Amino acid sequence: MFTPRQIVMAARLVFVVASLGMAVLMLGPFQGLEQMFGLDDKAAHAVAFYGVASGLFLIAPRQRRDDLALFVVAAAFAAELLQALTGRSVSIVDFLAGSAGVAAAWAPGRIEQLRHAFRRSPDQTLGEIARADRRLRRRRAAAQAAKRPSLRLVPRD
Repeated sequence: MFTPRQIVMAARLVFVVASLGMAVLMLGPFQGLEQMFGLDDKAAHAVAFYGVASGLFLIAPRQRRDDLALFVVAAAFAAELLQALTGRSVSIVDFLAGSAGVAAAWAPGRIEQLRHAFRRSPDQTLGEIARADRRLRRRRAAAQAAKRPSLRLVPRD
């Protein structure tokens, strides 16, 4: 049997190869190639960035999904800018389609987090559940420490 570490390492290799292939297809002179697969340009962007986001969620299990999703949305934006440099058309609708693909990959994880919280604490409000979330304690403590007045001594001249 494979261990999770082996699966992640194999998935990383597949991800790198697939990402390079996607970059070549998006930036190279291959406009219209997606029609061979029965997709229009917008659907191809959504499918491609869904795959990138899903792959990134798999190969980076210790990173937050929200951060990874934002990274992939930024990559979709960068892909549109790079298409302008290669002489291809730039489209905000292509960017939005890529972002929709990222959202389609991100949403099931978020929904499952909510379901878990609802099962674990069915009688608490969402605010109470959020305050009890152990993942946010360090961030809250740092924010409160930043708000407290400092007692630093200022050197005299």
